[in-house]
Amino acid sequence: MKLELKNLSKHYGDLKVLDRVSLTLEEIRSLVFIGPSGGGKTTLLRLLAGLERPEEGEILVNDHPVDFHSEESLREYRKRIGMVFQAYNLFPHLTALDNITLPLVKVHGYEPVQAREEALVLLERFHLADQAFKKPAQLSGGQKQRIAICRAVAIRPEFLLLDEPTSALDPEYTSEVLDLIGELREEGMRLILVTHEMGFARQAADYILFVGDGGLIARGTPENLFTGDTDERVSRFFNKVLKYN
Repeated sequence: MKLELKNLSKHYGDLKVLDRVSLTLEEIRSLVFIGPSGGGKTTLLRLLAGLERPEEGEILVNDHPVDFHSEESLREYRKRIGMVFQAYNLFPHLTALDNITLPLVKVHGYEPVQAREEALVLLERFHLADQAFKKPAQLSGGQKQRIAICRAVAIRPEFLLLDEPTSALDPEYTSEVLDLIGELREEGMRLILVTHEMGFARQAADYILFVGDGGLIARGTPENLFTGDTDERVSRFFNKVLKYN
C-alpha cells in the first residue's frame, strides 16, 4: 500500500490538531500510529477513513486522491475500506450474524443468502461460529470486538483501519483481539492501526508514526523508533508508558 499526505491540516476552532503534515510511504503492509492522548492519532485515522474533512491538503492512497469535495466519491471510497472503532459500533438489536450481513446486503449489494454464507465462513474461521445468533449484550467485550473486525473484513477491504481496538477491553480480552489482528496481518491484510499497546505496535508494525503537537514528531521502523536516537518528546513518552512493562 502506498500512502501520501500533502500539507494535510485539520483544525477544531483554534486548535490545530494536524498542521500541514506531509508524508510519503511506499509498500507499507502494517502502519501503526502511536503518541500521547489528544495528539492527533485518531483524527489522522478518521481523515484516512474519509470520516473527517481536512481544512487543507491532500491524501492519496495507492496514487488515487481521496476526493473530500464530493459526497458520492467519499461514499464509494468508504465502501473500499474497513473500519473498526474503539466501542465496537454493533447494532444492539441484531445478532452477531446479522451485524455482519446487514452492511453486505444494504451497502455492498450482496444477495442475503450470499451474505449469510460469507458471514458464517468468517465466524467459523475466527472461532466465533457458536456466537452467531447472540446479540451484543450476550457477548464479552473481546467477542464484540472480534465480531466488529469480522464485519470490517467481510467486505474484502482494500485496507483495514483500526482505532484503539483494545482500549475498551479488559486485559483478559485484549490478547484475543490482538491475536486476531496479528493473524490478519500474516495473511496479507493491509492495516493502519492506532494503539496504546506498545508491545503489539513493536511486533506488528512495518512502520510507525509518532503523532503529536500538530504533526509527525518521529517516524521509522519499530527497531529504529524504540531503540534508536529519537526526539526528546518521544523518549519522554516511552519512559512513561514503558515504565512498568
